[in-house]
Amino acid sequence: MYRYWNLSLMICFSVSVMFVGSENTELPPPKNLNFLWETPFRLSLTWEKPEDLDSDCKVNYTVHVHKSQDCSDPNNKSHRVSHLSHKVNVSNNNGLCISVSTNPENCGNRGHSRPTTIILPPPPVKLVTDLSCGYSHSRMKCTWKPGDDVQDLGFYYWVPVNESIIKCTPDETTRTGECIIHNGDLKMMEIYYLFNGTRNGVPVNNTFEGEHPLHCVKLNKPRLTIHKVGQELHFQTIESDLKEFYNDCYSYQYTYTKCNENVTANGEIIYKVQFDPTCKYTARVRILFSKNCGSGGSDPSDEVEYGENSDPHLPALLAVIIIPLIVSCCLIVSLVLLKRHKDIIFPKIPQPTLLFKGMLNNNNRTSEDQRSPTAVGLYVPTEEIVESSIILEPDTSLLPSTNNVPHKPKLPFLINIQ
Repeated sequence: MYRYWNLSLMICFSVSVMFVGSENTELPPPKNLNFLWETPFRLSLTWEKPEDLDSDCKVNYTVHVHKSQDCSDPNNKSHRVSHLSHKVNVSNNNGLCISVSTNPENCGNRGHSRPTTIILPPPPVKLVTDLSCGYSHSRMKCTWKPGDDVQDLGFYYWVPVNESIIKCTPDETTRTGECIIHNGDLKMMEIYYLFNGTRNGVPVNNTFEGEHPLHCVKLNKPRLTIHKVGQELHFQTIESDLKEFYNDCYSYQYTYTKCNENVTANGEIIYKVQFDPTCKYTARVRILFSKNCGSGGSDPSDEVEYGENSDPHLPALLAVIIIPLIVSCCLIVSLVLLKRHKDIIFPKIPQPTLLFKGMLNNNNRTSEDQRSPTAVGLYVPTEEIVESSIILEPDTSLLPSTNNVPHKPKLPFLINIQ
């Protein structure tokens, strides 16, 4: 029992020491934090030195500016200052959360204080929506959609270097909701935008902090060509505006399909792939601004196609189907031609002469004759009819007249075979 009692006393003592120590180590926060808009883009902050500081304690201050009313938003700017005021360039389109805390420089073991916070609401009216800007060749092109019931809408820009607010005037090439800012020094400066107008008779202004021009580079849309070289396909990018920055600032993103398989790859201005004759290729390219130089890029190029999809087993399948079909057709044609021209192709064999016919008939013996031991395979000629009498008759046409022949001539004879 005494052991549990001692343990409880030790826990209570440790907790009390912890709370006392925390009160002694934490610095007090700043007092009377105030703000003032010096311009639509510049906010002036002031505060007072915290109370209960030792005379030898030296402190500085951390200013956090959150670009929304959420003080836990990680999207913020931090500034370390040693005096009791600070000016920040900010926009008011989403509201602001501003906090200031005390930091020790030489205060022993004491740590930083809890922040003193103020929250600024956004403007009551959204004059524009979907603001987007892109930089290219010393020009910043901005587009937006006007809000409802806004009259006399004006668009201005401000760069902290020259401290002047300049109105952007649309030209004949721009449409409603567009304006192009021409300034040769834009890519080296921060930029802010101002919209002012009237809604329901009340003047309203909205300010926006623009991205640094090098982080919103907008390149022209490239063109892509595809060529077959040997057993490879060469995807070649044809660009038109890559002379403003170094070549190392550009990279090329190729997106293509191969036999309905999607592929995304980064490469050089010429990208090579192994060609498959059974596949259809469709490809696009997008030029990206390198992270080493900034960010941004172009829109994807128009789609380019090469080849056609086909079945790799199609030749064998066609051979299995077509070859038997061709053989069948040839056989049918051959049979038809053979039947139609059989007399020419297979002419009739003439009948043998009597001599050969007799030889053939003589050699045709019955089976009984062949089985006879006295049967001999001799040729027996066919009996022929021969005339049995010869009569000689004189030819009187050749006899001369008796007046002209002095002697008796020999009489010629004609042979008449009966």
